Amino acid sequence: MSLSQVSDGGVSGDFEHPNANLRRAVIVALYFAFILSTVSVVLRLVARRITGTGLLLDDYLIVAALLFKYGCSIGVVILLFNGMGSHITTIPPENLKIYMKIGWSNPFVYSTCIALIKLSVLALYKRLFSTQRMCVTVNVVASFIILWTLSIYIVGILQCLPVDKFWNRAIEGTCIDPARFFYGMQIPNILTDAVLLVMPLKPVWSLPVSQSQRLLLSFVFLVGILTLVFDIIRLVAMIQFTHSGPDITFPFVVWTCIEAAVGITAACLSNLRPLFRLGQRDFWSQARQSSGHSKEALNKSQDVSLGGSSTEYAQGGIYTRHSVSIQHGDV
Repeated sequence: MSLSQVSDGGVSGDFEHPNANLRRAVIVALYFAFILSTVSVVLRLVARRITGTGLLLDDYLIVAALLFKYGCSIGVVILLFNGMGSHITTIPPENLKIYMKIGWSNPFVYSTCIALIKLSVLALYKRLFSTQRMCVTVNVVASFIILWTLSIYIVGILQCLPVDKFWNRAIEGTCIDPARFFYGMQIPNILTDAVLLVMPLKPVWSLPVSQSQRLLLSFVFLVGILTLVFDIIRLVAMIQFTHSGPDITFPFVVWTCIEAAVGITAACLSNLRPLFRLGQRDFWSQARQSSGHSKEALNKSQDVSLGGSSTEYAQGGIYTRHSVSIQHGDV
């Protein structure tokens, strides 16, 4: 199938169509995703400055994820100028060819962005819940995410042989079923997000604090369920996409725009506590007092560390005789 066979020639620069048009929705989603992800990361960095804590590994990873999110946004802008959100019958063949080339490269940028978000969350878990079991779990899940990303690169590059058959179906060659590629990309994405959601729950419920405080902490970590919801919505949209026939520019574009932004925001929310506690009694102070820490140790603390040994030294310079050490500063 050539590009001319799926396009009626269109009118250059004019992608209006009698049927529903998603271009405006894509533009709104693009602006929303850009603002949401940028503000979330900026507020996270401001929170670090308020606590006087330097940037940590999870911060660097989320900043890198934001840069790749910008790469996704740039790709979407190019796609918009070449027919994204419009029905394929309105798009000239030359624009559709550009669209397909950007579409070929997009999974690499997208998967890297998503992987960096997940690795940032795992780095946070490893820093907060420093038990041996958590460290092993983090390493296993991180290895799986890295292998998943590499597999997307390999399959994405080789999904058509020769490679340029992806955007020029008139030439001789073969391509894999795009549905299988999408499922292989999205299903592990959903599964790892589900794992990330449940990983901190057991350590949180082992804390020597009240049940209401445990519920509050669990809620903070479960905010990531928003990412899981958008993952599932995007998977459903992909299933619809595989049944859309040649109309490859129309179905799931809106969800593609905002999924990464929601993931970045969810990963940042648990780090924004210093912005909301200025002038208020510190929740973590109550948690430390309930676990037997002295007031003097509270004032000297600079970090949050959830450790697993009976006597442990944390970054803020505090020793504790409890199995869990809670210290304020850089959640």
